[in-house]
Amino acid sequence: MAWLRAMASTFIALTKASRSDRNALCVFILSCTVFLSSSVFVVDAIKINIGVDRHLRDVVRDELAAIGRPGNVRLYDLEYGSSSEMYSRIIEAHSRSITQRLHATIGRFDTALAMASERLGMAYLIIDETSNLDYPNVFHMGPRMGDVSQAFADVIKYYKWEKVGVFYDNEFGMSLLEKLIGLSDFTVKAWRISDKTREREIRDFLIQMRKLWIQKVVLFCSRLKIQTVVHLARNFAMMTPPYEWTFYNTDGEYWSTFSILEDLQSNVTIVSFTELEKVTSRSRPIASVLTRKLARDALQAILITADRVDMSELFQPQTYRDGKLRETILTELPRIQLNGLSGNLQFDDNGFRTNVTLHVSRIAENNSVTIGQWASDTQFNGSSLDLQKLPNGSLEFPLKGILADVVMILEDPFTRRKRDYEARSGNDRYEGFAVDLLREIADMLDFRYNIYLVNDGKFGSKNEKTGEWNGIIGELLAGNATMSVAPLSINSDREEAVDFTKPFMTRYITVLLKTSLPETSYFEFLYPLSVRVWICTFGAFVLVSVVLYLLERIGNSKYGKKKQHMSLRETSWFIFGSLLQGNTDDSPTTVPGRILTSSWWFFALILISSYTANLAAFLTVKKINTPIKSVTDLAQQTKIDYGTVKDSGVMSFFKNTNVEHFAKMWAKMSEVDPDSMVSSTAEGYAKVRRGNYAFFWDSTVNRHRTTIDCEYTEIGPPFDAKGFGIGVPPGATYREELSMAILRLSDTGKLFEMENKYWGNRDCPSDNAVHAEETSELQIENVAGVFFIIVGGIILATIIGLCEKFFSMIRGSLNSERKEESADGFT
Repeated sequence: MAWLRAMASTFIALTKASRSDRNALCVFILSCTVFLSSSVFVVDAIKINIGVDRHLRDVVRDELAAIGRPGNVRLYDLEYGSSSEMYSRIIEAHSRSITQRLHATIGRFDTALAMASERLGMAYLIIDETSNLDYPNVFHMGPRMGDVSQAFADVIKYYKWEKVGVFYDNEFGMSLLEKLIGLSDFTVKAWRISDKTREREIRDFLIQMRKLWIQKVVLFCSRLKIQTVVHLARNFAMMTPPYEWTFYNTDGEYWSTFSILEDLQSNVTIVSFTELEKVTSRSRPIASVLTRKLARDALQAILITADRVDMSELFQPQTYRDGKLRETILTELPRIQLNGLSGNLQFDDNGFRTNVTLHVSRIAENNSVTIGQWASDTQFNGSSLDLQKLPNGSLEFPLKGILADVVMILEDPFTRRKRDYEARSGNDRYEGFAVDLLREIADMLDFRYNIYLVNDGKFGSKNEKTGEWNGIIGELLAGNATMSVAPLSINSDREEAVDFTKPFMTRYITVLLKTSLPETSYFEFLYPLSVRVWICTFGAFVLVSVVLYLLERIGNSKYGKKKQHMSLRETSWFIFGSLLQGNTDDSPTTVPGRILTSSWWFFALILISSYTANLAAFLTVKKINTPIKSVTDLAQQTKIDYGTVKDSGVMSFFKNTNVEHFAKMWAKMSEVDPDSMVSSTAEGYAKVRRGNYAFFWDSTVNRHRTTIDCEYTEIGPPFDAKGFGIGVPPGATYREELSMAILRLSDTGKLFEMENKYWGNRDCPSDNAVHAEETSELQIENVAGVFFIIVGGIILATIIGLCEKFFSMIRGSLNSERKEESADGFT
């Protein structure tokens, strides 16, 4: 320095001077020594006044003590007043800076203080995220927005993502969005989360993202908003592969937010300005790790630049010295090169940080692991990015360990309340096939569940005007339910809205009717034989009685009055008694009469046996007179109304079908008689019970209803085969695991065992007995043979009787001739 050079010259002159001159020089040197001593004291006594944001006062004080130079630095709180007018705030900031003799300021960005710093020529070091606006005298301790945005763009291009979703809440996010939109390699969809954005809206954003099949996400938000998004995404099972999440960390910490992901193999990448330090919520200090690092680096930069002040200026007036110190700090800051806690510290002419290095980390085993770096000066073999490949996504079940909300609908036997459900709570209130199926799948895949019933009691249909879904489908689309386990049939419209697993059951559409009461009559004993058989039987009785009388009369006439023949009354009584297996006093005595009697007995044996057997069947089987035998019969009549549940899959079938008779039935149900449609299956069954109503519904439910209640009967043939599947929100990554669980239950026979539990055999008589149509009355064709026998007997008896009469006449003629010859000979 100049004063050292002056002392050296004085010492040389002293060695060459005379004695008297030496004395004078000694006095001069002594005076210089005293002056320099006082100058050094003055330098040590000068304080560097630094204004600090009141929120950072304790942080800066702690870091100043850590540096080891608290003696010559005084800290002042920055107070800008409460005025809402910018001009007033600028004037007040300027006035307070002069009063406090500030040489530099450290804090969050404030426009009023930036304008006051510009007026005073004072350096303003900001340590928060700010815009890219160029303010004089403002030095940005954090990275430039453009650098952070470019780092994310390079990471996205490196991993070759095709669709990217961006959640942002500040100008950093806008900068990233502009950078990504400028690239044509991938598609970008962005959602802004403002301070007024409610949790429900964030849920809607995630649902939209899942519908669009966006599985690569960048979060540019504050810590609190990131916590909300992560929590909701985990509930939606969107934090595991194939979803990949990338965050921008603004405080240099491994957040306790991610502790909820420790049981998942999640794909989470964190881009941060410094290497992350793990800070739990309990031990977390007032300021973040990055804030402390930036505060210390800002103090270091101010102290280093302040040490470069020209000592010869320190004996000027106070105001001049303050201005000179501010000027020196402001001038030297752009030239500084400091390897600080936040990395290489350098500024360009506009006050932005240069040669920035960002760290890229991954979450692994509840901790962060650095996997690469990004540098703004392309120092990695000609590239700005030095990054490892992301590991393949884990195939672990995304719902493992979390609580899944499962929506169901009351539909016996799939889901029903237990008899004492009011005394129970939670999932224990419900039972049924769907409840058992959910329990088996949850045990297999290791997740917990909460069952709740759909609010409107509907399966789900789409409003053609608004395009919105109601019922179970609406719950899935709204993100309220993780899945639905219910008799929800899979059709094209629902498949477009949500995703389904493999079917766990196949269903058809059948018709449910009220069982007709069996017909009763006082003359049921006449039913086994048809009217024609009864007439023929009576005719046979009369004919045989008359023929038998004639045969007996003719056969006994040869004896004259010696042997009495049977009268017509006696033969009729004999034939009637034989028919009823009774005994009479008289019986035929002639051979033709006995032949006829034998044939009549055989006829009576067959007829009575057939009558007895058929009568027993009629008395055993309830004769049901069902006017509707099939769906076609139902479509061709107008007496019985028919319908189904509104907004159901069955209704969708009738609405969209091109089959003629089904289309006609839909026209009747929807236009001619809209009251035939019901709002629930319980209402449909109640209408069937009242009579004159047919209910179209799933065969599985109808079959169970007919099993437990004999008042109902199911009419076929079944049609419109579809499967019941577990519904999940669109894009849900856990659908395949649920499908595999269903297939395993089917392969092991567990699914069949559960089905047999709720769909057993029906105990109603009409199921196990022969129908009335199959046990019909005997027709003439069925018993014609016995009539042929009796006719044959009549003919045979008549022939024999005529032969006997003929032989009797011949014998009588011969006897007469012999008598005449004997009389002539005697004469």
